[in-house]
Amino acid sequence: MAEGRLRFGTKSSADVTLFLTGPGEIKYGRNPVYLHSQILKRLKSFEGKFSDRWELHKSTDVWVTTSHNFDHYLKCIEIIYGEHVDFPDIEECLAILSVASEMSADECINKCMQYLEAVRWSDEEETQIRKLLSSDGLKLKILPDLAARFHQDQDDEHINFVEKSMQETVSLIKDRDPSLSRNRESVEKYLETMLDRNPARDVVDVCGRVLLQEYQSTINSRDFSFITLLFKLVQRCNGAILEVALKAFCEDAEFMEYVKKWYHASNIGPPVFDIIMWFMKATGDGKITISRASRVSFLTTWLPIMGSFKAHSSVRDKFEELDKAVLKVVESLPQVDQKRICVVWLEVYRLRGIDIATPYVLAQYLQCISL
Repeated sequence: MAEGRLRFGTKSSADVTLFLTGPGEIKYGRNPVYLHSQILKRLKSFEGKFSDRWELHKSTDVWVTTSHNFDHYLKCIEIIYGEHVDFPDIEECLAILSVASEMSADECINKCMQYLEAVRWSDEEETQIRKLLSSDGLKLKILPDLAARFHQDQDDEHINFVEKSMQETVSLIKDRDPSLSRNRESVEKYLETMLDRNPARDVVDVCGRVLLQEYQSTINSRDFSFITLLFKLVQRCNGAILEVALKAFCEDAEFMEYVKKWYHASNIGPPVFDIIMWFMKATGDGKITISRASRVSFLTTWLPIMGSFKAHSSVRDKFEELDKAVLKVVESLPQVDQKRICVVWLEVYRLRGIDIATPYVLAQYLQCISL
């Protein structure tokens, strides 16, 4: 008989006769219960015991001893059959959910969770729900809508824990003790992997806030290797946090003056160049939006500094890529600003002995140089 037509307790089509007993061999008056192997095969608790008999298509008697209430046990099976079952209250729903978990009855588990998500809870009932769902013995995967029902103070507690853990983790990376270098590398890898695995949005946000706070304080302390690492981690967070991080780096007047003074230092050049390049690309591609005045200020301030990094061998081959990024930002400006930037661009490149092809072509187009 097709599974879709099978009905719970129908003796004429049943090939399993279930005798349910309670603890201490307590006999239930409603025994036996007539069931179907095609339905029971869905349950791991039955499949392992009786699959050999079912393969032979023989009717069989099954004795099951359970610590659960007889009615709750049968209601769970009725739900698996697709029968409509009412939950009179949360207490009974939780009792049936406990049965369903023991039987690995996914249909019944989901039905119970859907009911719990849809009804009003008292504080006492919420405590009962939390206790059951968090039980190690059940190992339930909670439906998202049901998880969202829990009180905000619990969410805050969770976020506070994530934030504290993140602060402690970042402090391990920041520790400059050479003896901890191997541990620091492991922590860096852990953070990168964790943020790449698409964790919950609230977790990403709190991680981003911690990283950003540390990043901004590190700019003030001029720890360039740590700045670079934190920026790579910030990129794995949301776009708003990345935008704040880039602006904090590129619009800090004191920081820019520091870089101008010490541009020749090897520990400054490559990290600064790479981050400015990221900012340039993000601005040119529209991933970060800054005002016209800010775009002009950014280019006129940082182009001379970027040009000064040509002496660093690790960035020497990146100027073609830089030209493309700068050109995109320049083309987003009115012509009067483009001409102003172009003059600065040519002057910087000529002074540093950098190929002027890109700014020269633009200058010809804008007619801002004598041909």
